Amino acid sequence: MSPPAALVSFPEHSVGMTDSCQVCGAPLPGDARFCPRCGALTALAPTEERKLVTVLFADLVGSTELSRHLDPERAREVQSGFLETLAAEVASARGQVEKFIGDAVLAVFGMPRVHEDDAVRAVHAGLAIVDAVDRLGQRAGLESSLSVRVGIETGEVAAGQGPAGQLLVTGTAVNAAARLQEAAKPGEVLIGETTRALIGEAAVLGPVRSIEARGFNAGLTCHPVTGLARRSVRRTIPIVGRDPELTLLHDALERAARTGRPHLFTVIGEAGMGKSRLVDEFAARLPQDLLTLIGRAESHGATTLGPVADMLRRLTGLAEGEHGERIRRRLSEVISARCDIDDAQGLAERLAFILGVPGREHRDEAVLLQEAQRAFATLIEALSAHTPLVLVLDDIHLARAPVLDLMERFVARKRHASTRALVVVSGRQDLLDERPAWGSTAWNHTLVRLEPLDADESGDLVRRAAGGRVPEETARQVVERSGGNPFFIVETTGMLLDAAGAATDRPPLPPTVQAVVAARLDHLPIELRDLARRTSVFLDSFDLDELALIDQPDRDALTALEEAEVLSVEDGPVRWRFCHQILHDVAYAGLPKRQRLQLHLAVADGLDRAGRPGVADHLERAALASLDLEPADRTVPDRAAAALLLAGDRARRRMEPRRAVDRYRRALALAGPPAMWGVREARALAGIGEARYWLAEYTQASDALAEAERLGLQTGDTWTLAHALRFLGDVVLNVDADVDRAEVLFARSLAAAEDLGDPQAISRSLLFSGWVPWTRDRFAEADVIWQRALSIATETGDRWVQARTLTALSVARAEVDDLDAEAAYAERALSVARDLGDQFSIAVAMVQMGRSLRARQRQTEAIPHFTEAAAIFEESGVRWELADALYARGSAYEELGRLDEAENDLRAAVRLCEELGARALARWTTRALARVRARRDDRQAAAAPAEADDAAVR
Repeated sequence: MSPPAALVSFPEHSVGMTDSCQVCGAPLPGDARFCPRCGALTALAPTEERKLVTVLFADLVGSTELSRHLDPERAREVQSGFLETLAAEVASARGQVEKFIGDAVLAVFGMPRVHEDDAVRAVHAGLAIVDAVDRLGQRAGLESSLSVRVGIETGEVAAGQGPAGQLLVTGTAVNAAARLQEAAKPGEVLIGETTRALIGEAAVLGPVRSIEARGFNAGLTCHPVTGLARRSVRRTIPIVGRDPELTLLHDALERAARTGRPHLFTVIGEAGMGKSRLVDEFAARLPQDLLTLIGRAESHGATTLGPVADMLRRLTGLAEGEHGERIRRRLSEVISARCDIDDAQGLAERLAFILGVPGREHRDEAVLLQEAQRAFATLIEALSAHTPLVLVLDDIHLARAPVLDLMERFVARKRHASTRALVVVSGRQDLLDERPAWGSTAWNHTLVRLEPLDADESGDLVRRAAGGRVPEETARQVVERSGGNPFFIVETTGMLLDAAGAATDRPPLPPTVQAVVAARLDHLPIELRDLARRTSVFLDSFDLDELALIDQPDRDALTALEEAEVLSVEDGPVRWRFCHQILHDVAYAGLPKRQRLQLHLAVADGLDRAGRPGVADHLERAALASLDLEPADRTVPDRAAAALLLAGDRARRRMEPRRAVDRYRRALALAGPPAMWGVREARALAGIGEARYWLAEYTQASDALAEAERLGLQTGDTWTLAHALRFLGDVVLNVDADVDRAEVLFARSLAAAEDLGDPQAISRSLLFSGWVPWTRDRFAEADVIWQRALSIATETGDRWVQARTLTALSVARAEVDDLDAEAAYAERALSVARDLGDQFSIAVAMVQMGRSLRARQRQTEAIPHFTEAAAIFEESGVRWELADALYARGSAYEELGRLDEAENDLRAAVRLCEELGARALARWTTRALARVRARRDDRQAAAAPAEADDAAVR
């Protein structure tokens, strides 16, 4: 099956290729470059992708004043130096300058590839810019210092290329970063809330403040950055599911201490799998007197041996930025106190190079680096001669080659000195891709790959992270969505706790998680990344036929995505799905909305042609994209609303009320403001009313039905009136116990049905209206109404109404003690319901069949009927019918003298009636419960004298 040609190459579809403005929707003249109404460019750059990026705005303070006091050429030189400085600092942090705006720079971190530490890089660049601009002013010999304001925020942007090929990004994050830059003080870096969440503990922040900002009604919360800090990922949440790995670590340490041979322990895992958490937990459990040196590699690390410098600072207590003599002196003191080394001062001199102290002699830097590596190896051997020690290097995949060489040197078999050290390194698969022979020269090497947590472990972690404050259903959704990734679980749970109202349809996606997953997808080969994004248009899973609707099926590419653990293949019929929901959601977030619109429409049309389910869901996603892109164009939203209405109708007819309400509500959400609603929306409201009626949510049902009635009258839609008034009347009859008003509503429903001329609507309105005379004990009158309904339903083949009217007729015959007719009608009702296959109708008929058996003193046979019906009602979520079935079974238990079982059922029925406000049923169940309790009290009183006699005999 070949995809439509227009859908194979999406970059050809430009937002600007239209005869209406993409901003305001106004019609455009054929040769217009700008919209005559709003002034927007008519040929906007196509959105190539959507990304989570960090935006940095930096602006020179007082540039106008500077130009007034300097010669124009001198001012231009200073400004050029400023812009060059900014560009250089941005580039060194792997950012990309989008544009220069006068004396300001807009830079983006996350283009062309997202990195999970883009926010940290941007903050690092912002601080470097502030420092570099200050030094620039000093070098220029200006009377007043140069300073800069920096604003940084993170968010989703639409990215593309401008007419000249330059990068263009648009989104709220761009505007927020600009407003933060305007609010910053000279020499200050201000970051927004999302950036703050992403950088974690990687920076030192000043007091939080709130600023008024143009375009942001609620203002902006921001944080001044005062400096970078070493990260600490130690959590207070207990570690879950990693006990076997912790045991292996402790065993490796014990072996190194006992044998005097070093042990290399490598922990590999994908982002968020808990590598750092595992290592931190291991280090935290070590004895206080055991020397543990920890270093962390960073992508923006300033020095080659940065992680080793971390270890030395931990050993000596030195802080960053201390002067050279202090560093040399402290190193010498520690070496003399802890090691048996003759030349402590010489060793300290070589180690000081690692902490940024230049050598006293002018020697080649490469030589100094090699000597520093050898000096650190000597130090470790000397330290471990007295006591075992642990070296920890986290994020080793980010470390530079000299650090990796050094770690392997400690544990190499060719070294003859005893080294009672455990070297623990943690990182990603990148390490082994770059160094396939990693660990092969070590005395002892353990390689552990962290696997996802299983469902039980994931659920345990959610509960621990939430402290019991997340509903169990929401916790289950977090588990399903996270794919067993501990970081995803903890971050998602944390966002739920921070958000107002934790019970949501889908847990939100924290920016921290989005950044990690987006970075992983961006590092795939471009063709695989783009395929992953396109396949994310499928809401659950897809096969090759469905993939052919949007792309050329390529088995090799799908296999590559399986190997990259992006997709997994299902057993049975070959279908693919994303390995976990978060991967899917982040891939989908990268699709431009115009591409989403085209893809979802292509899938919906293909599924419709093939008669497959899911058409409404894809049309809905297409409509959401269309409304964002073309708010004035109702074509796709109206098509989606109509499809969702049909899906709601199907679910309602199948007695899936929860599903029906969901589809109807989504249809209304796409229908525009209520002032625009018409017949379609009236019918959706009527459907919601019926579905909520079956769910015994009577207040919500009445509200929806009343609104449907109002719209039905306004539009003259007799179908809506017949339907809504029918169920509204039943609520009034059975909940409000207002028989007179119910009679009026049923009469209006029947009149609307007859005006409509629809036999099905007529028979159903008759079915409901027959309960009015029945309630008034006019059973013959009810019988006539139901016989007419049965006759119409039989002629039209409406088995649903046949089953219900036969059940009603059985009830009516029971009231006049015509037990044979009651049984005959009940048996016919059950037979028709089973032939129909509708479980709900079967359950209703089974309850009446059970009552018929009870009436003939066959209670033992009746109870299984009530039990099966109650199970169906409970599974369907219909509570009034469940209460009625429990009341009937409890009454049968009472008649059999099984009073404990009777009381359990009747108490449950009473509780349901109280929750539902079902007055009539509540009266019956309460009386039955009182009767059972009285019988139990009498039985206990009768048993008391006998028990006393038994005690006296004993």
